[in-house]
Amino acid sequence: MSELVWDIKEVKRLKKKSLVELNIAMLLIFLFAVFYINMGWSLSLFFGLACLAIWFFAGLSLYTLITGNTTGTKTNKQVQAFDRQRAGDKSWKRKRITEVILFSVLGVVCTLLIFPIDLSDESLRYINVIPFMGAWFGANLGSIIRIINLE
Repeated sequence: MSELVWDIKEVKRLKKKSLVELNIAMLLIFLFAVFYINMGWSLSLFFGLACLAIWFFAGLSLYTLITGNTTGTKTNKQVQAFDRQRAGDKSWKRKRITEVILFSVLGVVCTLLIFPIDLSDESLRYINVIPFMGAWFGANLGSIIRIINLE
């Protein structure tokens, strides 16, 4: 199999576009949380949807590991192909295995923690958004640093 030669400027452009897509997804999650707080939705529904999303991503990671096919938008697929070629198949597979294990453990913990929590507790309704904002900022910062360091 011959290796593709990647144009680094094009890869940087694709990674920036992928970062915009990530920010749109994070904004949707944030708006969903705000609607939850303001609309008085059921807390069990909120946590249930969060667990469902974690299990969905665990399934996608497992699918990618088993088949080797990437998922997502066209831009995301191209960025993943670049990252896979750059890292090498052995390293790429190790990262995918780690991803599957972490998503699965997180899914199990999330699922097991939902049942003993008193979801009628009103103090749980106003979840602090600072950890979410910190994760959002950290994801952006990490992506920007990786884009800048591309050579």
